Formats: sequence, structure tokens, C-alpha cells
Amino acid sequence: MMLARSTACFARCIRFAAVAGSLCVASVVLRGERPARACSGGEPNIADFTTFDPGVLGDPNLDPVAYDPYIARFGGYRPGGDADALAADWRGYLAGAVGDPDWRKLLFDASPAELATIHRRLAGKSAAIPRGYERSSLWTAAATPATRDKLAAAVAVVRLARDVEPSAVFYEPWDETRVVRPAPAPGLLQAATAGAVASAADPFLAQRYAFQAVRILFYQHDLPGLIKFFEQHAGALAGPSPALTWRAHYYLAGALGHTGQTARASFELSRVHANYPPLAGPAAGDFAPRSDADWRAALGFATTPREQTELWRLVGVKFDGMAAAREILKLDPTSDLLALLVVRELGRAESTASFEFGTSDEIEQRKRARLHALGEVEQLALEIAAIPGADRPWLMNLVAGHIAAVRGELATARARLQLALAAVPGSAVVRSQVKASLSLALVATWKIDAGHERELAQAMTTLDQAYARAGSVRALVRDQLAKLYLAANRLVDAEYLVPGTIDPGDTYGGFYPHPGPLHWAGIGFIKDMIARRANAATEFDRFVVDQPALPTPNLQQELALRYALDGDFAAATQIFDSKVATSGRLEVDPFVTHIKDCRACDERKYAKAPWTHASVIARLAKLAPVANGTGDAAAEAAIQIGNALYNVTSLGNARRVLRYTHQDTFDERPAERWYRRAYQVAKSRELAAKAAYLAAKTERGNLFDTETTDETRSNNDLPQPASWFSKLKPLSDTKYYKDVLKECGTFQAWVKANP
Repeated sequence: MMLARSTACFARCIRFAAVAGSLCVASVVLRGERPARACSGGEPNIADFTTFDPGVLGDPNLDPVAYDPYIARFGGYRPGGDADALAADWRGYLAGAVGDPDWRKLLFDASPAELATIHRRLAGKSAAIPRGYERSSLWTAAATPATRDKLAAAVAVVRLARDVEPSAVFYEPWDETRVVRPAPAPGLLQAATAGAVASAADPFLAQRYAFQAVRILFYQHDLPGLIKFFEQHAGALAGPSPALTWRAHYYLAGALGHTGQTARASFELSRVHANYPPLAGPAAGDFAPRSDADWRAALGFATTPREQTELWRLVGVKFDGMAAAREILKLDPTSDLLALLVVRELGRAESTASFEFGTSDEIEQRKRARLHALGEVEQLALEIAAIPGADRPWLMNLVAGHIAAVRGELATARARLQLALAAVPGSAVVRSQVKASLSLALVATWKIDAGHERELAQAMTTLDQAYARAGSVRALVRDQLAKLYLAANRLVDAEYLVPGTIDPGDTYGGFYPHPGPLHWAGIGFIKDMIARRANAATEFDRFVVDQPALPTPNLQQELALRYALDGDFAAATQIFDSKVATSGRLEVDPFVTHIKDCRACDERKYAKAPWTHASVIARLAKLAPVANGTGDAAAEAAIQIGNALYNVTSLGNARRVLRYTHQDTFDERPAERWYRRAYQVAKSRELAAKAAYLAAKTERGNLFDTETTDETRSNNDLPQPASWFSKLKPLSDTKYYKDVLKECGTFQAWVKANP
């Protein structure tokens, strides 16, 4: 097993009992661990592509070593992440003499000056009390001489730790704003070593003084001295606090790595990784044997099967989980170190075919690879579950049940999942995972009947809110159901399950409407959508219509706008008057028109216009009776209606009226009908010319909607509206005609081509 090494080295620490890593981070890829950027926003998330929650392991400190190829590996130490454990150590030592809030304030928040004042008072050298500590339970506890002396000794070691902090370094490898900090003063090391000797009879304080000495030596860059001190004071560093024990080992690993003793450093990191979850991520990141010989030497430091399995698990996390798990099984079939590797490998296998990109052969190849990898993990999990005395056999059944569910083997999945749940009935995360996995199995074997619908709805609607894969499971279930209900011509259900299902190519939100006829352009379909939610009688019905992207007020707005586009302004007005539809200020004036359109110009000019969805429709309703009359008044009103209906489309100057609705369209036929009417009833040749030209713009839009391709649309290659240009040409004696000829290049070209 050849292992590579990189040169990106770094250190980490925290405020009180700081931890610094010092080995070089290796960017090694042996089994498909894909390196990724650590970026914010828009990046892939492993939770979006997997449906098994690694939280079933029960330790959030292991999150940094859960499988996730979409972030920079591995997670760093979280400052203050185990503050509760540190506070608990002190609570036990002080036997609860000081209230927990008061001691935590001193331990984590007190400044060096405040600590010095508190220490002098406890030592009987001053009566001063720092501001904010006047009512602290410290002073009540200090009323007893023995407790006062113990508190003074405790505060002394906290003072020393705080004095080391200015030298501690905390940054990530990509941080370019690193601040060079001063080395600890020589006197601090003397105080730490003297304190360790003086506290020999008090293991609690002796360990803390020894730990501070390790820190100081590390930040003084006396790495040989650190190694020597650690070996001389191994007994003091070994307890009673496990947190300090393993932090000290982490410093030791750093010193060993920097002094070229990488094999022993690898061994120390494996022990830290296995025994102290808060440092599992940093230890994995720093683990980097340089060669096969280096690896064999690291194994040589492991004198017990446990230590050997710890090394192998770290190899599994960093390099090859399946191979490492097999090695651990040989050493200890009941090892508690196998669980993390099994869950990691399940995450790796499940996300193998995350993206539908590439050729059909490439996509199919990834799907086959995914099934093969899942099969390997399933075999391993079942093998472990069958071992007498195996660690957490319920977890192995949960993994195997989930894999069966992903493959669509409902009966097998159900049996395995029930075994897992029966073993740990009180676990909320396991209960949610069982429901999620069962849901996947149900949709993979779906039948449109009440039984399937009832069972799926019960599982999906009762998932715990804290379940980490709720989003990905919900998305996958709804996506699969949407396809099935679309195939069954259950269009309303399909659209609620996944908006955009019924009109392929239409981007919900209106950023780029799909040309051509759409289901959403039908009054009947929108009414059916509204009725489906209003009449949701069963739990499955409610699951289907639980679609935040399609709230009922927005659906009512869709219906009103559709009525308006179809010319039924009275019905549209009635909906808005009933206050059931969304209506917002538009910041445009849809009744304004130009020979040469400029959407951005109008949006700037009319940004403070008072028009809303409701007021625009109300205005159209008032104009319609006039427009249906005769003469120039009717022509003027019809042009106003045409202006509004043209401008709200994707080619107009007020497109935000329909934006973010499914009515967003290139279809100019509603506007053309009114411009045509204006042309037909106008007595004034100027009005007729205006109506003809505006109708020509709608003709161009309709041709754009029906006769262009994605390529011609992206190139802005617009067709010529010859039919209405022909009607405008005989009106060449009008001023409007001359204005059009001056401003419109398309019309100029047409006139030249058609003398």
C-alpha cells in the first residue's frame, strides 16, 4: 500500500486546553475519495445525494470523519467543542462547591487580570473582587479554609493556561491571514514543570500542569524537549481527564511528525482518532504514512490487537474503508471500530451515481458501479451482524435494510429494518432512518392504491424534524412519485409532487418560460390544482399537496392572471377583489408603450408607479367595455389593453407582472387580439397605424414562440412580422408611420426589401 505525502502543514488550538496538530496533511486518493473545494454557496452537499444518516452512530464528534467528498477533508477541531466535558472535570474535582455557571465564567471567560485578582483574594493577599464577580459562589465556597486553598490552587493552573494562550495558533490550511504569535516566555515552562512536581499528590492538578508544559514546549518549538517531557511524565498525563490525555498525545504526534518520526506519529494519531472523537477529524487529516515501510513501522508500534485495529480504522477513514474493515475483522470480529467504516462506505457507495451527467453509457456504468459497491457494503454488514458478540448488530441490520430498500426489495428491507428498530426502539434517529428507508422501498415497488399511499404517507409525515436526511429522502420520494403519477396521467398530483413535471422545459419561477402550449395555460388545470389542495382528505393527499413552492394564494393569482390573458377580466377582478390571491406592487407601468422597447428604461422610470396585480386587472376590466365599442375611443381603449397584455409577456417592458408565475410567456396572441380590434374600429389613420405597428410586435412574438429554436432565441435572431408590416405600409402618410420608419430597424429593412 503506497501512501503519498503533501507539504501543507498546519497547527490548531483552542482557548483553554489548546490542541495543536503538527503533521503534514496528505491529499491521498486510494479508493475514490474525491478532493473538493471548501467553498460557500452553491456547492454540492453530501446530504443532498445520500439517504442514510451517519448520525445513527450516535456521536456528533464523528461528523468530521463521516464520508463527504464535497468538502475539504477532514474537519478541524471545534474550539470549545467539549467545554461541557472540561467543566464536568472541574465540577467533579471541586465537588460542586462552586456553582457551575460561576466556574464556567472563570474557566472560559475571565481575563488574565480578573484571574490574577481572584487568585490574590483566594490566597489571602488582597480583598479586591473583580467587577462582575461580586456575587459569585466562589466566595461562599472559600469561607471554608480547606476549600479556599483548593480553589486557589485550581485558579493558579487556570491562570497558567490563560497565560499560554497568546502563543497558541488557530487557523485552517487555506487561511492566508495567519498571525505570527510570540513563543511562551521561559518562565511559563518553569511554572508548569514546578507545578507538576508540587502537585504530584494531586493527580488532577498534576495532569493539568503537565499538559500546560507540553503546550508550552510545542509553542516554544522545543519538539525534542516535548517528546522527552512526555515520556518522563507519561504517568501524570495519563489521567484522570481523558480529554487532556488525548490532547497531550495529539501534541506528541505533532512533535514526532516534525522531527521525522512519522511512523510513531501515525501510531499516536490512530490512538487519538480512536479514543477521543473530538479530535478524530484533525487526527485523520494529519495521518499520512510516507511509504509502505513507514506503514509497517507504524504497525510495529501497535503491541495489542486493539492498537492494530485502531491503526487500520484510520487507514479505512483516510484511504480504503473496505480493505481496512476486512483487516479489522481478522484481528477482532467484535470490534467497535467497524461501525464507522461501514457507515462511511455506505455513504460512498450511495453517492457514486449522484449526478446525471455524461453519456447514457457513462450514466449506466455509474449506476452499475453503485449497485456493486452497495452489494459489497451489504455483504460486510450482514457478515458482521451474524458474528456472536458483534458490536451493534442492529446497526448492521439497519445498513443492510437500507441497501435492500434502495434496490427496491421491499420484503427484505422491511424484515431487516424491523430487526434494527426492535433492538433500539428508543432511538429517534434510528426510528427516522427506518421510516426513510422503508419509504424508498415503497416508492421503488409503487402501486397507486390506498394501501401503499397510506403506509408511505405515515412514514414520510412522521419523520423527526432533526433527521439529517429528511430533505434528500423527501426529494427522492417525491421525484419518483411524480414520474409515476405523470405516467398515470395524474397531472395535478405529479405537479404538486415536483413542480415543473408536467411542462418539461418550463422553469418554475418564470426565468425562462417554455415556448409553445403549456398545461399551466389552462383555466381548468389551475382550478384542479386549487381544488386538489382544498379537498385533500387523506394523509397521503396532504403529503402530495404539501408543496411550499405552490401556495394557494399564488395559485389563485395564477388563475386570475390566466383569466386576464384569456380576456375574462371580470372573473380575474373577482378573484383579486375576494382577497384570496397574492397581489404585489409591480414597480412598472404596463400601459406605457414605445416604438422601440426598453425594459430596463421603463423599470427605472416607473419604479415608483403604484400599479399592483389587482389594480392592473381592475383597469383592464374598466377598459374592456369601452374597447368593445366602436370608433376612436374604442381603438384607444383596445390599444391600452393590448399594451398591458403585450408588456407583461417575456418580450414586453413590464414582464415582472407575470414573472415568478407559470403564466410568464412568449405568447402574444392575447395582446394581438386587442390590437387587431383597435385597427379594425379606428377612424383615425394615426390610431390605425399605431395599432398595426403594435400588432406587428405581437406577431413577431408569436413567431418567436412557435417557429424559433433554442439556438435562434439565444442569438436573439427574431423573425420579421410581415403580415402586420403589410398593413402598416399603406399608412405611410401618417406621422406614426414616419416615427416607426425612423426608429425601427426591422421595419426599415422590411420596407427596403418590399418596395
